[in-house]
Amino acid sequence: MTKRRLTPEKEAAFFEQYAGIVYGAMKRLEILRTHPDYEDYAQHGLMKLVEAYETYPETVDHTNSRNPFAGYAYQRVRWHLLDLLRKAQKKTEHETGLPETFDTLYPDDQSPVEDSQVERELVRSMLSLLTETEQRYLVDLVLHQLTSTEMAEKYGVIRKTVYTRRKKIGHKLRHFLPVLKNETGQAQQGGEQR
Repeated sequence: MTKRRLTPEKEAAFFEQYAGIVYGAMKRLEILRTHPDYEDYAQHGLMKLVEAYETYPETVDHTNSRNPFAGYAYQRVRWHLLDLLRKAQKKTEHETGLPETFDTLYPDDQSPVEDSQVERELVRSMLSLLTETEQRYLVDLVLHQLTSTEMAEKYGVIRKTVYTRRKKIGHKLRHFLPVLKNETGQAQQGGEQR
């Protein structure tokens, strides 16, 4: 069986007849025009519509009002958009925002204003990559300088769990290492000059 192709000559008529399938699926999934990624979802839906046309196993009868292709295409587009929404949701769940108590976790009275602002932005960037639990661990390890034993007692876990979480946090923040080395190097030089 040869694969059907949507030629440039047929594109306009095809989208005029079938693009509503995509927008109908989006509406059903509550991807409305106010959604920040509305256009992206529409493009993905249209691409999936073309793919459905090209892989549909039977002849597409454009004149039939009860065209079985429309149902097939709608289901393919809907499943694809649903999959994209799930992936976006999963990504959002893994990217936790800053804790509401950020200002209390990281007090501003430890260094001069300029240095403090740079440090606060660096910490904000780091915390935004971590889950809520990892954020608390990082604050306790770095700012409160708790030992692994103290951390284990505080969180009611064994020390091996603390080591595992530290390693995971370190992996997530590995691209900050050059910045942190640079910052500590500059801080040591500044301290030596005083």
